[in-house]
Amino acid sequence: MGNPIPFPRPIRWTELRSDEAERTIREWAQDTSRVLISDHAFERLDERFGEPQIDTPTVYRILQNGQVFGDPTKNERGHWQATMVLRMPGGRDAGVVTVILKDDKKLIVRTVMWKDLD
Repeated sequence: MGNPIPFPRPIRWTELRSDEAERTIREWAQDTSRVLISDHAFERLDERFGEPQIDTPTVYRILQNGQVFGDPTKNERGHWQATMVLRMPGGRDAGVVTVILKDDKKLIVRTVMWKDLD
């Protein structure tokens, strides 16, 4: 008898935990067509630096490899939202505020930021 193959624990959408949000975001972001980047996403960086310091491929990398910072929260529309953070070359942490659209199985990037500037 071989080793059993573990299966992931079902997501509890009523009380989403950090590890569940992280797993969902990482998994769904593997298909970048599921990631919608809002017009607002890079505005915060634009205001501070005049142009985005984090580009779209980097956003995908953060979503695919980052870790959830803090606990997921429900936003004003009732969707779960979490901030994915990843250490960048040079030692800075970049964050992506991500809305999880459970029914559509899509992610909306709401804001991109350097975490050390919050």
